[in-house]
Amino acid sequence: MNDMRVPILLSPKQLLRLKNKPGILLVDTRSFPDYQKEHLPHAVNLPLLYYHWTDTSPEGIKAFNHHMQRVLALTGVSNRKHVIFYEDNTGMSASRGVWLLHYYGHNKTSLLDGGLRAWKKAGYKTTTETVPTKPAKFKVKLHPEVFADIRQVNRSLNNKNTTLLDVRSPEEYNGTLARAARRGHVPNARNVNWEQSITRQGTFKPLAKLEQLYRHADIRRDQEIITYCQGGYRAAQTYIALKLLGYPRVRNYLGSWFEWGNTLNTRVEK
Repeated sequence: MNDMRVPILLSPKQLLRLKNKPGILLVDTRSFPDYQKEHLPHAVNLPLLYYHWTDTSPEGIKAFNHHMQRVLALTGVSNRKHVIFYEDNTGMSASRGVWLLHYYGHNKTSLLDGGLRAWKKAGYKTTTETVPTKPAKFKVKLHPEVFADIRQVNRSLNNKNTTLLDVRSPEEYNGTLARAARRGHVPNARNVNWEQSITRQGTFKPLAKLEQLYRHADIRRDQEIITYCQGGYRAAQTYIALKLLGYPRVRNYLGSWFEWGNTLNTRVEK
């Protein structure tokens, strides 16, 4: 599914080489106040955390797709552009951007590994100049194989070929921390906290370390993997980690625990 010429992960050095080429759209996914303080030159701002969505009924998904397609087009995303997302580190909202574009059939998309922190550490310049967005035409071709809704998660409970991967903190997973009407996790879900995939510097851990992390949790390549968290952001970051490792079938559950834990007839384990 990935366009092989476009790496899913870019180092600051790789981005520097690309940055001024035509056909690049650089998107800062942090909040506007953070963006105003400083950002990468030429980056537009799209605070993706504001666009969370917790209804994966057929009507809910239709509305989400309509809404996000417009938001992305207004930000300047077009089918021809190579879209590069970043935030402070290798974080969840920039990952959400990459996953969204995969879902919308646009594979010329990358994540800046280590984000703004890594960029500054490399000694590269930042700016405070706000870059206006230029709306573009963006044609969406849905790739539902990277997307999971509540019905698919429900069906997966009786499917030996699917592994549910809960990437929240151990406290959220075991129910000592409640962030929905009910606490705990989806039955049989494995737990690998998304933070375990990044270094102290905020970059992805080396592939060998990531391989070890998921192998240790018995996350197998021959299974379909459905990642989830509270709202489908941390789960998007783990989606990318698994894609980097070459896992062939990975879905992100958009509604995640917010939807599952607040839907009173779903099954829950503590």
